[in-house]
Amino acid sequence: MPEEKTPPAWVPPLPDLPPAPNASETAPTKTLPKPILSIGPADAKPAWADLELFRGMSTEALTALRGAMTPVVFERGEVILRQGDEGTDMFLLDSGSVRVSVRGSMHDTNFERVLTAPALFGEMALVTRVPRTATVTAEETSHCLRVGKKSFDELVHRSPLAAEFLTRAVGERLMEASSIQHVGKYKVLGRLGSGAVATVFEGMHPTLHRPVALKMLSHALVYHPKFAQQFHQEAQLVAQLNHDHIVRVLDTEKAYGTHFIVMEKLTGVTLDDLIHTGTSLSWGTVRRILREIASALAYSHSHGLLHRDIKPSNVFLTEEDRRVKLLDFGIAVNANASAQGQGSLMGTPYYMSPEQILGQPLDGRSDQYSLGILAYELITHEVPFDAETIDELLGKHLRDATPDPRVIVPDIPDDLCEFIAKATSKRAEDRFATCDDVFTFLQRAAELPLVKRLELTTVAISYHPSMRAQVAEALDELRHKLGDTPGILLLHAHQKSVDVPKEPH
Repeated sequence: MPEEKTPPAWVPPLPDLPPAPNASETAPTKTLPKPILSIGPADAKPAWADLELFRGMSTEALTALRGAMTPVVFERGEVILRQGDEGTDMFLLDSGSVRVSVRGSMHDTNFERVLTAPALFGEMALVTRVPRTATVTAEETSHCLRVGKKSFDELVHRSPLAAEFLTRAVGERLMEASSIQHVGKYKVLGRLGSGAVATVFEGMHPTLHRPVALKMLSHALVYHPKFAQQFHQEAQLVAQLNHDHIVRVLDTEKAYGTHFIVMEKLTGVTLDDLIHTGTSLSWGTVRRILREIASALAYSHSHGLLHRDIKPSNVFLTEEDRRVKLLDFGIAVNANASAQGQGSLMGTPYYMSPEQILGQPLDGRSDQYSLGILAYELITHEVPFDAETIDELLGKHLRDATPDPRVIVPDIPDDLCEFIAKATSKRAEDRFATCDDVFTFLQRAAELPLVKRLELTTVAISYHPSMRAQVAEALDELRHKLGDTPGILLLHAHQKSVDVPKEPH
């Protein structure tokens, strides 16, 4: 094991970090235990807090939500919601049961089921004025908690994280309610994935019949101060990015109380998928992936955008040629912005740079630090820093040197070890100056491998001009097969057609 280094003297003491409840986007996703929920005394924990829609929400957010709700009792047979009426209230069924009935145009019952406590209904009234899609009637004396749209809006402006459950609720309704299976002009076809910051759906452009990805941003993010104005400004910047290794942003929509980013739809896998399946990659492929990410970052930095959430799940490898597409500029910010520009810590703790943790001004070297952490995990299939709590984890990023990956993978090439060590330096000034420099470093390592002897073999191809296309295709295939192989350098030169002298009779 490498000798543990003394923390550098320059590192300030760990600040009063936002408690885990206020950093849901940053909650570790690897091995940290799920927090235990309690609201007030242990025996007073409400049953509805265990509903799937509320899981993962902080005690603070749940307490704030409960404080905005008013108890109400419905007797057996009493209609709580009526299909077709405009609604403004959401209900939490605390005890009892209700019958949900959906009737068609001829007043026949198309759907009916009984909900028993705990249950949630009427929540779409908080984000849309679509008429009620069902009638809800009390099956027995039922105790509910009710919150109206006005009270809810006041609540989430004070405590944005109280809106977290809405993202899941809207996602479920988009999948099951035919009346709202559209986001603007795009039809929703299915769900592609979800995370703390956003949920992604598959959609279809109505006239172009082009598949797209619809990324729905978390309602908790939407209610952060100044988010809306920053979102529109930065969405325009992201939409202008045109790079082979950055997913294309095509459009934006606002619906159901949140914002949607419309992107090109990709097929393939993420680096996170490869890591969790234990897939081993050649050193040449590792270098290529890191180069392509560095190229994408250098491009975005040159256009004034930092990513702030570089991690394996945000790096996509296309199915066709396994080329990188960098995802998720949803929390991107202008260069030189503060790490806490939205009023809370943004990012994923396993990959955050020290300056991002401390809320200091950021530049491209912060993304570079995250890329170095990603490289360590891509090679070793382990994150370099882990802990029981978020505070401990962030403290390791601030003070502990990145472990030597050779302890886990002894045969890792020297250049990759050097890249990880330099990119994850605690001080930004000790890293590469830019991601362009990262690209150049990894490119040279691929083109000029560290070997003691090089063997040079020259291959000449003579061909008639009419065969130029076939020869070019064959050379492209050769470059594709050998271009990322360590120890091989392909050089290509072309001489225009020449007259071939005739042999003497």
